[in-house]
Amino acid sequence: MSSNRQRIVTSRAPLLPQQTTPEQRYWRQYSSAQLVKEHNSVTHIAFNPQSPYDFAVTSSTRVQVFSSRTRQVVKTFSRFKDVVYSASYRADGKLLVAGDATGLASVYDSYNPRAILLSVNASTHPTHVTKFHPQDNKSLITASDDRVTRVWDISHAYEAQLELTGASDYVRSVCFVPSAPHLIATGSYDGLVRLYDTRKEGSSPIYSLNHDQPIEDIISISPTQVVSCGGSNFKVWDLTSNKKLYERGNFNKTVTCLDYVENFDSPMQSALVASSLDGHVKVFDPLDNFKVKFGWKFSSAVLSCAISPSDATGNRHLVAGMSSGLLAIRTKKKEKKSKAGQSDVSEAITGRKSKSNNFQRMMRGSEYEGDQEHIIHNDRVRQQRRVRAFERYINQFKWSEALDSAFVPGMAKELTLTVLQELRKRGKIRVALYNRDESSLEPLLNWCMKGIEDVRSAVTVVDWVAVVLELYGNTLESSPILRGMIVDLRNKVREEVYKAKEAQKIEGMLQLLSS
Repeated sequence: MSSNRQRIVTSRAPLLPQQTTPEQRYWRQYSSAQLVKEHNSVTHIAFNPQSPYDFAVTSSTRVQVFSSRTRQVVKTFSRFKDVVYSASYRADGKLLVAGDATGLASVYDSYNPRAILLSVNASTHPTHVTKFHPQDNKSLITASDDRVTRVWDISHAYEAQLELTGASDYVRSVCFVPSAPHLIATGSYDGLVRLYDTRKEGSSPIYSLNHDQPIEDIISISPTQVVSCGGSNFKVWDLTSNKKLYERGNFNKTVTCLDYVENFDSPMQSALVASSLDGHVKVFDPLDNFKVKFGWKFSSAVLSCAISPSDATGNRHLVAGMSSGLLAIRTKKKEKKSKAGQSDVSEAITGRKSKSNNFQRMMRGSEYEGDQEHIIHNDRVRQQRRVRAFERYINQFKWSEALDSAFVPGMAKELTLTVLQELRKRGKIRVALYNRDESSLEPLLNWCMKGIEDVRSAVTVVDWVAVVLELYGNTLESSPILRGMIVDLRNKVREEVYKAKEAQKIEGMLQLLSS
Protein backbone atom coordinates (compact mmCIF):
# COMPACT_ATOMS: atom_id res chain seq x y z
CA MET A 1 0.00 0.00 0.00
CA SER A 2 1.51 3.32 -1.07
CA SER A 3 1.69 6.48 0.99
CA ASN A 4 2.85 10.03 0.47
CA ARG A 5 6.55 10.61 0.90
CA GLN A 6 7.31 12.73 3.94
CA ARG A 7 8.81 16.12 3.27
CA ILE A 8 12.19 17.07 4.67
CA VAL A 9 11.75 19.42 7.60
CA THR A 10 14.00 22.45 7.33
CA SER A 11 16.27 22.97 10.32
CA ARG A 12 15.35 26.28 11.90
CA ALA A 13 17.03 28.13 14.71
CA PRO A 14 14.89 28.82 17.77
CA LEU A 15 13.08 32.13 17.62
CA LEU A 16 14.61 34.92 19.61
CA PRO A 17 12.45 36.60 22.23
CA GLN A 18 10.54 39.65 21.12
CA GLN A 19 12.90 42.56 20.84
CA THR A 20 10.58 45.02 22.56
CA THR A 21 8.06 44.37 25.30
CA PRO A 22 4.62 46.02 25.48
CA GLU A 23 5.90 48.17 28.36
CA GLN A 24 8.83 49.40 26.30
CA ARG A 25 6.59 50.20 23.35
CA TYR A 26 4.30 52.22 25.63
CA TRP A 27 7.02 54.27 27.34
CA ARG A 28 8.73 54.97 24.03
CA GLN A 29 5.64 56.94 23.06
CA TYR A 30 6.85 59.64 25.47
CA SER A 31 9.02 60.92 22.65
CA SER A 32 8.05 64.51 21.96
CA ALA A 33 10.79 66.10 24.06
CA GLN A 34 10.96 69.77 24.97
CA LEU A 35 13.79 71.43 26.93
CA VAL A 36 13.23 74.57 29.00
CA LYS A 37 16.13 76.49 30.58
CA GLU A 38 15.53 77.74 34.12
CA HIS A 39 17.65 80.18 36.13
CA ASN A 40 18.77 77.56 38.61
CA SER A 41 18.36 73.90 39.52
CA VAL A 42 14.85 72.46 39.25
CA THR A 43 14.23 71.12 42.75
CA HIS A 44 10.60 70.00 42.64
CA ILE A 45 7.81 69.17 40.17
CA ALA A 46 4.15 68.62 41.05
CA PHE A 47 1.12 67.90 38.87
CA ASN A 48 -2.30 69.36 39.55
CA PRO A 49 -4.52 66.37 40.49
CA GLN A 50 -7.50 67.97 38.76
CA SER A 51 -8.18 68.87 35.14
CA PRO A 52 -6.46 70.31 33.11
CA TYR A 53 -3.58 68.59 34.99
CA ASP A 54 -1.05 71.40 34.68
CA PHE A 55 2.25 71.04 36.52
CA ALA A 56 4.15 73.41 38.81
CA VAL A 57 7.94 73.64 38.52
CA THR A 58 9.97 74.96 41.45
CA SER A 59 13.30 76.60 40.65
CA SER A 60 15.30 79.29 42.39
CA THR A 61 12.93 81.99 43.76
CA ARG A 62 9.89 81.27 41.63
CA VAL A 63 7.29 78.66 40.81
CA GLN A 64 6.10 78.34 37.21
CA VAL A 65 2.91 76.62 36.13
CA PHE A 66 3.11 74.92 32.73
CA SER A 67 0.06 74.10 30.66
CA SER A 68 -0.48 70.40 30.11
CA ARG A 69 -1.93 71.15 26.68
CA THR A 70 0.66 73.56 25.23
CA ARG A 71 3.66 72.93 27.54
CA GLN A 72 4.05 76.69 27.89
CA VAL A 73 4.23 78.79 31.08
CA VAL A 74 0.78 80.10 31.98
CA LYS A 75 1.40 81.45 35.49
CA THR A 76 4.47 82.50 37.49
CA PHE A 77 4.58 82.75 41.29
CA SER A 78 7.52 85.01 42.19
CA ARG A 79 6.50 86.75 45.41
CA PHE A 80 9.09 84.94 47.49
CA LYS A 81 11.84 86.60 49.49
CA ASP A 82 14.30 83.74 49.16
CA VAL A 83 14.81 80.37 47.48
CA VAL A 84 11.54 78.44 47.25
CA TYR A 85 11.10 74.69 47.79
CA SER A 86 8.55 71.99 46.97
CA ALA A 87 5.47 73.71 45.61
CA SER A 88 2.52 71.29 45.66
CA TYR A 89 -1.23 71.33 44.98
CA ARG A 90 -4.18 70.55 47.19
CA ALA A 91 -6.29 67.51 46.34
CA ASP A 92 -9.04 69.67 44.76
CA GLY A 93 -6.45 71.53 42.68
CA LYS A 94 -7.61 74.97 43.85
CA LEU A 95 -4.73 75.91 46.14
CA LEU A 96 -0.95 75.80 45.80
CA VAL A 97 1.47 75.91 48.74
CA ALA A 98 5.24 76.46 48.75
CA GLY A 99 7.86 76.92 51.44
CA ASP A 100 10.96 79.09 51.16
CA ALA A 101 14.33 79.54 52.80
CA THR A 102 12.95 82.14 55.25
CA GLY A 103 10.71 79.50 56.85
CA LEU A 104 7.41 80.80 55.48
CA ALA A 105 4.81 78.55 53.87
CA SER A 106 2.76 80.58 51.38
CA VAL A 107 -0.67 79.46 50.12
CA TYR A 108 -1.90 80.78 46.75
CA ASP A 109 -4.83 80.33 44.48
CA SER A 110 -3.64 77.87 41.83
CA TYR A 111 -4.00 80.34 38.97
CA ASN A 112 -3.77 83.71 40.74
CA PRO A 113 -0.17 84.45 41.73
CA ARG A 114 -0.84 88.06 42.65
CA ALA A 115 -2.54 87.58 46.01
CA ILE A 116 -1.24 85.45 48.89
CA LEU A 117 -4.22 83.78 50.53
CA LEU A 118 -2.32 82.65 53.60
CA SER A 119 1.21 82.96 54.96
CA VAL A 120 2.17 80.45 57.65
CA ASN A 121 5.23 81.19 59.74
CA ALA A 122 6.24 77.54 59.92
CA SER A 123 9.73 78.02 61.32
CA THR A 124 12.72 80.31 61.52
CA HIS A 125 14.64 77.71 59.52
CA PRO A 126 14.19 76.95 55.81
CA THR A 127 11.00 75.01 55.14
CA HIS A 128 11.76 72.31 52.56
CA VAL A 129 8.52 70.30 52.66
CA THR A 130 4.98 71.68 52.29
CA LYS A 131 2.05 69.41 51.51
CA PHE A 132 -1.71 69.41 51.85
CA HIS A 133 -3.40 66.36 53.31
CA PRO A 134 -4.95 64.37 50.42
CA GLN A 135 -8.18 63.70 52.35
CA ASP A 136 -8.47 66.73 54.61
CA ASN A 137 -8.35 69.97 52.64
CA LYS A 138 -7.79 72.06 55.78
CA SER A 139 -4.71 70.19 56.96
CA LEU A 140 -1.26 71.37 55.91
CA ILE A 141 2.00 69.72 56.87
CA THR A 142 5.44 71.35 56.85
CA ALA A 143 8.96 70.12 57.58
CA SER A 144 11.80 72.52 58.26
CA ASP A 145 15.50 72.40 58.97
CA ASP A 146 14.82 72.55 62.71
CA ARG A 147 14.06 68.79 62.32
CA VAL A 148 10.42 69.26 63.34
CA THR A 149 7.41 68.27 61.24
CA ARG A 150 4.32 70.37 61.94
CA VAL A 151 0.64 69.84 61.14
CA TRP A 152 -1.43 73.00 60.58
CA ASP A 153 -5.08 73.86 60.18
CA ILE A 154 -5.21 76.60 57.53
CA SER A 155 -8.40 78.01 59.08
CA HIS A 156 -6.39 78.65 62.31
CA ALA A 157 -2.84 78.97 61.07
CA TYR A 158 -1.49 81.05 63.94
CA GLU A 159 -0.41 77.92 65.82
CA ALA A 160 0.54 74.40 64.79
CA GLN A 161 -1.94 71.69 65.77
CA LEU A 162 0.77 69.08 66.22
CA GLU A 163 4.54 68.97 66.22
CA LEU A 164 6.20 65.69 65.27
CA THR A 165 9.71 65.35 66.64
CA GLY A 166 12.28 62.61 66.97
CA ALA A 167 14.40 63.23 63.87
CA SER A 168 18.10 63.80 64.52
CA ASP A 169 18.75 65.33 61.10
CA TYR A 170 16.95 67.30 58.40
CA VAL A 171 13.53 66.02 57.33
CA ARG A 172 13.38 66.10 53.54
CA SER A 173 10.24 64.15 52.69
CA VAL A 174 6.75 63.49 54.05
CA CYS A 175 3.98 61.23 52.77
CA PHE A 176 0.50 60.18 53.83
CA VAL A 177 -0.71 56.58 54.01
CA PRO A 178 -3.81 55.87 51.87
CA SER A 179 -6.90 54.63 53.72
CA ALA A 180 -5.32 55.81 56.99
CA PRO A 181 -5.59 59.63 57.18
CA HIS A 182 -4.16 59.67 60.70
CA LEU A 183 -0.81 58.12 59.67
CA ILE A 184 2.11 60.27 58.51
CA ALA A 185 5.48 58.91 57.37
CA THR A 186 8.62 61.07 57.31
CA GLY A 187 12.10 60.49 55.90
CA SER A 188 15.16 62.33 57.18
CA TYR A 189 18.88 62.49 56.61
CA ASP A 190 19.53 60.31 59.65
CA GLY A 191 18.43 57.34 57.51
CA LEU A 192 15.19 56.53 59.35
CA VAL A 193 11.61 56.34 58.12
CA ARG A 194 9.35 57.36 61.00
CA LEU A 195 5.64 56.64 61.19
CA TYR A 196 3.46 58.95 63.29
CA ASP A 197 -0.14 58.59 64.44
CA THR A 198 -1.82 61.98 64.78
CA ARG A 199 -4.44 60.51 67.15
CA LYS A 200 -1.79 59.55 69.67
CA GLU A 201 -0.87 61.95 72.44
CA GLY A 202 2.70 63.17 72.21
CA SER A 203 5.02 63.79 69.30
CA SER A 204 7.10 60.60 69.27
CA PRO A 205 6.82 58.17 66.33
CA ILE A 206 5.04 54.82 66.58
CA TYR A 207 8.05 53.03 65.11
CA SER A 208 10.88 53.65 62.67
CA LEU A 209 12.45 51.78 59.73
CA ASN A 210 16.19 51.93 59.11
CA HIS A 211 17.11 52.79 55.52
CA ASP A 212 20.86 53.03 56.33
CA GLN A 213 21.28 56.02 54.00
CA PRO A 214 20.13 59.66 54.11
CA ILE A 215 16.56 59.59 52.77
CA GLU A 216 15.86 61.92 49.87
CA ASP A 217 12.22 61.02 49.19
CA ILE A 218 9.45 58.77 50.49
CA ILE A 219 6.18 57.79 48.85
CA SER A 220 3.27 55.53 49.69
CA ILE A 221 2.16 53.12 46.96
CA SER A 222 -0.55 51.23 48.88
CA PRO A 223 -2.21 51.24 52.33
CA THR A 224 0.47 48.81 53.55
CA GLN A 225 3.58 49.68 51.50
CA VAL A 226 5.95 52.65 51.58
CA VAL A 227 8.96 53.25 49.33
CA SER A 228 11.98 55.23 50.53
CA CYS A 229 14.99 56.26 48.46
CA GLY A 230 18.45 57.21 49.61
CA GLY A 231 21.93 56.40 48.47
CA SER A 232 22.06 54.46 45.22
CA ASN A 233 18.97 52.35 45.94
CA PHE A 234 15.37 52.43 47.09
CA LYS A 235 13.61 50.11 49.51
CA VAL A 236 10.02 48.92 49.79
CA TRP A 237 8.66 48.54 53.33
CA ASP A 238 5.68 46.61 54.65
CA LEU A 239 3.91 48.64 57.32
CA THR A 240 2.04 45.66 58.73
CA SER A 241 5.14 43.63 59.59
CA ASN A 242 7.65 46.53 59.72
CA LYS A 243 9.97 44.65 57.38
CA LYS A 244 11.76 45.35 54.14
CA LEU A 245 10.11 43.67 51.16
CA TYR A 246 12.39 44.70 48.28
CA GLU A 247 15.61 46.59 47.71
CA ARG A 248 16.64 47.71 44.25
CA GLY A 249 20.03 49.27 43.47
CA ASN A 250 19.74 50.01 39.75
CA PHE A 251 21.54 53.36 39.96
CA ASN A 252 25.17 54.41 40.28
CA LYS A 253 24.52 57.54 42.31
CA THR A 254 22.00 58.89 44.80
CA VAL A 255 18.31 58.35 44.03
CA THR A 256 16.73 61.78 44.39
CA CYS A 257 13.01 61.51 43.66
CA LEU A 258 10.13 59.01 43.45
CA ASP A 259 6.73 59.17 41.79
CA TYR A 260 3.94 56.63 41.57
CA VAL A 261 1.00 56.28 39.21
CA GLU A 262 -1.58 53.54 38.81
CA ASN A 263 -4.63 52.61 36.70
CA PHE A 264 -3.45 54.42 33.57
CA ASP A 265 -3.49 53.50 29.87
CA SER A 266 -0.45 51.25 29.94
CA PRO A 267 0.32 47.50 29.86
CA MET A 268 1.44 48.04 33.46
CA GLN A 269 -1.31 48.46 36.04
CA SER A 270 0.99 50.69 38.09
CA ALA A 271 4.44 52.23 37.74
CA LEU A 272 7.09 53.58 40.09
CA VAL A 273 9.34 56.24 38.54
CA ALA A 274 12.71 56.98 40.15
CA SER A 275 15.38 59.56 39.23
CA SER A 276 19.04 59.73 40.19
CA LEU A 277 22.10 61.96 40.14
CA ASP A 278 23.61 59.72 37.45
CA GLY A 279 21.13 61.25 34.98
CA HIS A 280 18.82 58.25 34.70
CA VAL A 281 15.07 58.11 35.15
CA LYS A 282 13.80 54.51 35.34
CA VAL A 283 10.37 52.91 35.45
CA PHE A 284 9.75 49.97 37.80
CA ASP A 285 6.78 47.60 37.88
CA PRO A 286 5.49 47.05 41.46
CA LEU A 287 3.52 43.99 40.35
CA ASP A 288 6.62 42.32 38.87
CA ASN A 289 8.92 42.50 41.90
CA PHE A 290 9.93 46.06 41.02
CA LYS A 291 11.86 45.08 37.90
CA VAL A 292 13.08 47.79 35.53
CA LYS A 293 10.81 48.13 32.51
CA PHE A 294 12.17 51.25 30.83
CA GLY A 295 14.49 54.19 31.35
CA TRP A 296 15.75 57.49 29.99
CA LYS A 297 19.21 59.09 30.15
CA PHE A 298 19.47 62.86 30.58
CA SER A 299 22.40 65.20 30.13
CA SER A 300 22.95 65.99 33.82
CA ALA A 301 21.91 64.97 37.33
CA VAL A 302 18.14 64.66 37.75
CA LEU A 303 16.87 66.24 40.98
CA SER A 304 13.11 65.79 40.50
CA CYS A 305 10.69 63.95 38.27
CA ALA A 306 6.93 63.54 37.96
CA ILE A 307 4.42 61.88 35.66
CA SER A 308 0.87 62.87 34.75
CA PRO A 309 -1.88 61.60 37.09
CA SER A 310 -3.59 58.35 36.21
CA ASP A 311 -6.91 60.00 35.33
CA ALA A 312 -5.37 62.53 32.93
CA THR A 313 -7.44 62.48 29.74
CA GLY A 314 -5.36 64.63 27.38
CA ASN A 315 -1.67 64.56 26.64
CA ARG A 316 0.42 62.70 29.23
CA HIS A 317 3.79 64.05 30.33
CA LEU A 318 6.95 62.85 32.00
CA VAL A 319 8.78 65.85 33.44
CA ALA A 320 12.35 65.78 34.77
CA GLY A 321 14.21 68.65 36.42
CA MET A 322 18.00 68.72 36.35
CA SER A 323 20.75 70.33 38.39
CA SER A 324 21.91 72.27 35.31
CA GLY A 325 18.62 74.18 35.25
CA LEU A 326 17.17 72.26 32.31
CA LEU A 327 13.59 71.08 32.45
CA ALA A 328 12.86 68.10 30.16
CA ILE A 329 9.24 67.50 29.18
CA ARG A 330 8.45 64.26 27.35
CA THR A 331 4.92 63.98 26.02
CA LYS A 332 2.72 61.09 24.93
CA LYS A 333 0.11 62.71 22.74
CA LYS A 334 -3.53 61.78 23.02
CA GLU A 335 -4.74 59.37 20.36
CA LYS A 336 -7.36 60.89 18.08
CA LYS A 337 -10.70 59.13 18.25
CA SER A 338 -12.82 58.77 15.11
CA LYS A 339 -16.19 60.45 15.03
CA ALA A 340 -18.06 57.75 13.18
CA GLY A 341 -18.95 54.67 15.14
CA GLN A 342 -20.19 51.63 13.33
CA SER A 343 -18.61 52.48 9.99
CA ASP A 344 -15.18 52.70 11.61
CA VAL A 345 -15.71 49.35 13.29
CA SER A 346 -16.59 47.64 10.03
CA GLU A 347 -13.69 49.37 8.31
CA ALA A 348 -11.31 48.12 10.99
CA ILE A 349 -12.64 44.57 10.64
CA THR A 350 -12.65 44.37 6.84
CA GLY A 351 -9.61 46.57 6.30
CA ARG A 352 -11.42 48.40 3.47
CA LYS A 353 -12.91 51.83 3.33
CA SER A 354 -16.72 51.79 3.35
CA LYS A 355 -18.47 52.73 0.09
CA SER A 356 -21.65 54.69 -0.49
CA ASN A 357 -25.10 53.15 -0.07
CA ASN A 358 -25.71 53.01 -3.85
CA PHE A 359 -22.52 51.08 -4.41
CA GLN A 360 -23.33 48.65 -1.59
CA ARG A 361 -26.82 48.09 -3.05
CA MET A 362 -25.35 47.39 -6.45
CA MET A 363 -22.75 44.94 -5.13
CA ARG A 364 -25.20 43.18 -2.83
CA GLY A 365 -24.75 39.42 -3.02
CA SER A 366 -21.55 39.56 -5.08
CA GLU A 367 -19.57 37.72 -2.42
CA TYR A 368 -22.20 35.05 -1.83
CA GLU A 369 -20.92 31.58 -2.80
CA GLY A 370 -24.04 29.54 -2.17
CA ASP A 371 -22.58 27.71 0.78
CA GLN A 372 -25.90 27.80 2.62
CA GLU A 373 -27.93 25.90 0.00
CA HIS A 374 -25.41 23.91 -2.00
CA ILE A 375 -22.26 21.89 -1.45
CA ILE A 376 -19.55 23.42 -3.56
CA HIS A 377 -16.78 21.20 -4.87
CA ASN A 378 -13.64 23.07 -5.77
CA ASP A 379 -12.04 21.21 -8.66
CA ARG A 380 -9.03 23.49 -8.88
CA VAL A 381 -5.75 21.67 -8.67
CA ARG A 382 -3.83 22.73 -5.62
CA GLN A 383 -0.41 24.04 -6.39
CA GLN A 384 2.21 21.77 -4.94
CA ARG A 385 5.13 23.25 -3.11
CA ARG A 386 8.21 23.49 -5.22
CA VAL A 387 10.67 20.71 -4.45
CA ARG A 388 14.17 21.98 -3.81
CA ALA A 389 17.14 20.46 -5.59
CA PHE A 390 18.57 18.73 -2.53
CA GLU A 391 15.15 17.24 -1.73
CA ARG A 392 14.89 15.86 -5.26
CA TYR A 393 18.35 14.30 -5.04
CA ILE A 394 17.66 12.77 -1.64
CA ASN A 395 14.36 11.31 -2.85
CA GLN A 396 16.26 9.80 -5.79
CA PHE A 397 18.96 8.42 -3.42
CA LYS A 398 21.64 10.54 -5.08
CA TRP A 399 23.58 11.32 -1.91
CA SER A 400 26.66 12.86 -3.49
CA GLU A 401 24.62 15.24 -5.67
CA ALA A 402 22.52 16.21 -2.62
CA LEU A 403 25.71 17.16 -0.75
CA ASP A 404 26.97 19.22 -3.69
CA SER A 405 23.63 21.08 -3.93
CA ALA A 406 23.95 22.15 -0.30
CA PHE A 407 26.90 24.44 -1.14
CA VAL A 408 25.63 26.25 -4.22
CA PRO A 409 26.04 30.06 -4.06
CA GLY A 410 23.17 31.82 -2.29
CA MET A 411 22.10 28.78 -0.28
CA ALA A 412 20.85 29.77 3.19
CA LYS A 413 22.78 28.48 6.17
CA GLU A 414 19.67 26.77 7.55
CA LEU A 415 19.17 24.81 4.31
CA THR A 416 22.81 23.70 4.20
CA LEU A 417 22.55 22.55 7.80
CA THR A 418 19.32 20.72 6.93
CA VAL A 419 21.07 18.72 4.17
CA LEU A 420 24.01 17.78 6.40
CA GLN A 421 21.71 16.72 9.23
CA GLU A 422 19.45 14.73 6.88
CA LEU A 423 22.38 12.80 5.39
CA ARG A 424 23.76 12.14 8.87
CA LYS A 425 20.37 10.94 10.08
CA ARG A 426 20.13 8.51 7.16
CA GLY A 427 23.70 7.27 7.74
CA LYS A 428 24.92 8.39 4.29
CA ILE A 429 27.88 10.59 5.26
CA ARG A 430 30.49 8.14 3.93
CA VAL A 431 28.51 7.42 0.76
CA ALA A 432 28.15 11.14 0.03
CA LEU A 433 31.91 11.71 0.53
CA TYR A 434 33.18 8.88 -1.72
CA ASN A 435 35.33 9.68 -4.77
CA ARG A 436 35.95 13.35 -4.03
CA ASP A 437 38.89 15.53 -4.90
CA GLU A 438 40.30 18.82 -3.64
CA SER A 439 37.77 21.04 -5.42
CA SER A 440 34.75 19.11 -4.09
CA LEU A 441 36.02 18.97 -0.50
CA GLU A 442 36.88 22.67 -0.29
CA PRO A 443 33.24 23.99 -0.05
CA LEU A 444 32.49 21.54 2.76
CA LEU A 445 35.57 22.54 4.79
CA ASN A 446 34.87 26.25 4.19
CA TRP A 447 31.37 25.87 5.57
CA CYS A 448 32.63 23.83 8.54
CA MET A 449 35.06 26.61 9.50
CA LYS A 450 32.11 29.02 9.77
CA GLY A 451 29.71 26.53 11.35
CA ILE A 452 32.06 25.50 14.15
CA GLU A 453 31.49 28.92 15.78
CA ASP A 454 27.74 28.32 16.08
CA VAL A 455 26.70 26.00 18.89
CA ARG A 456 23.62 24.94 16.90
CA SER A 457 25.70 23.40 14.11
CA ALA A 458 28.89 22.44 15.97
CA VAL A 459 27.82 18.81 16.56
CA THR A 460 27.02 18.27 12.88
CA VAL A 461 30.34 19.86 11.82
CA VAL A 462 32.30 17.55 14.13
CA ASP A 463 30.71 14.43 12.61
CA TRP A 464 31.41 15.48 9.02
CA VAL A 465 34.99 16.61 9.70
CA ALA A 466 35.76 13.31 11.47
CA VAL A 467 34.68 11.31 8.41
CA VAL A 468 36.66 13.61 6.06
CA LEU A 469 39.83 13.08 8.13
CA GLU A 470 39.28 9.33 8.12
CA LEU A 471 38.66 9.00 4.37
CA TYR A 472 41.04 11.61 2.98
CA GLY A 473 43.94 11.77 5.41
CA ASN A 474 46.58 11.24 2.70
CA THR A 475 44.88 13.68 0.32
CA LEU A 476 44.88 16.40 2.97
CA GLU A 477 48.62 16.01 3.53
CA SER A 478 49.44 16.25 -0.17
CA SER A 479 47.18 19.28 -0.83
CA PRO A 480 48.50 22.61 0.53
CA ILE A 481 45.06 24.23 0.31
CA LEU A 482 43.21 21.51 2.20
CA ARG A 483 46.02 21.18 4.73
CA GLY A 484 45.87 24.93 5.41
CA MET A 485 42.11 24.74 5.87
CA ILE A 486 42.46 21.86 8.34
CA VAL A 487 45.06 23.86 10.32
CA ASP A 488 42.74 26.89 10.39
CA LEU A 489 39.90 24.67 11.51
CA ARG A 490 42.06 23.26 14.31
CA ASN A 491 42.93 26.80 15.45
CA LYS A 492 39.25 27.70 15.38
CA VAL A 493 38.42 24.74 17.60
CA ARG A 494 41.16 25.70 20.07
CA GLU A 495 39.87 29.28 20.12
CA GLU A 496 36.31 28.13 20.81
CA VAL A 497 37.53 25.84 23.60
CA TYR A 498 39.43 28.76 25.16
CA LYS A 499 36.31 30.97 24.97
CA ALA A 500 34.22 28.25 26.61
CA LYS A 501 36.72 27.94 29.49
CA GLU A 502 36.77 31.70 30.01
CA ALA A 503 32.97 31.79 29.98
CA GLN A 504 32.91 29.10 32.66
CA LYS A 505 35.32 31.15 34.80
CA ILE A 506 33.14 34.24 34.46
CA GLU A 507 30.05 32.20 35.30
CA GLY A 508 31.73 30.97 38.48
CA MET A 509 32.66 34.52 39.48
CA LEU A 510 29.09 35.71 38.95
CA GLN A 511 27.75 32.81 41.03
CA LEU A 512 30.06 33.80 43.89
CA LEU A 513 28.91 37.41 43.68
CA SER A 514 25.21 36.55 43.49
CA SER A 515 25.23 33.90 46.23
